[in-house]
Amino acid sequence: MSDIFQEIDEDLRQDKAARLWNAYGKYIVALAIFIILAIASYRFIEHKNEKNREQTSELFELASEAGRTGDKQAAIELFSDERFDETTGYAIISKLKKAALAKSNNDLEGTEIVLKEIITNEEIPLYLRDLARLKLFASDSDINISQLDTLIEEEGPWKFLALELKGGIQLQGGNLKDARSTFKELTDDANTPNNLRRRASEILKALP
Repeated sequence: MSDIFQEIDEDLRQDKAARLWNAYGKYIVALAIFIILAIASYRFIEHKNEKNREQTSELFELASEAGRTGDKQAAIELFSDERFDETTGYAIISKLKKAALAKSNNDLEGTEIVLKEIITNEEIPLYLRDLARLKLFASDSDINISQLDTLIEEEGPWKFLALELKGGIQLQGGNLKDARSTFKELTDDANTPNNLRRRASEILKALP
């Protein structure tokens, strides 16, 4: 008798499973297909991104080598490749490299254009925009010291370099009193990097 009840129970379970499959089977199949496609798409994108990173890395090395061998114009053209813009890190570094190459090639206008691209791009971290701003100030012979004061007052990572540049500008302008005060600020600040403190100390010793 128990066998009959078991068979009936199994039939009921099979019938319930069949009804459930008929009701939801197409959704289960669709979900399975979606998951498979999502995984395949993710793997494809990851593979593509990895290939792009490898190609960008090779391009960066090629551009850097051109710069090291003295072919500055070729290096600038390579660093201008749009593929660098697809990776945030390379996008910033390539622009800084371009600016440095343009400056060493006495192309001050080109230097200014590239640095301003970094400064005005709010997607770039502030400390890197400040670095570009400092480099722009350093390449500008008509710089206004008040512009440097903004970086100094921000207490950011480039404060001490901005102070050193400010002191240098004061020296060039013959303003020895203010220059002495600026370089003394560098030597007195406990947070001044050692190399900057040594340079400031040597300058103070040389001042009349």
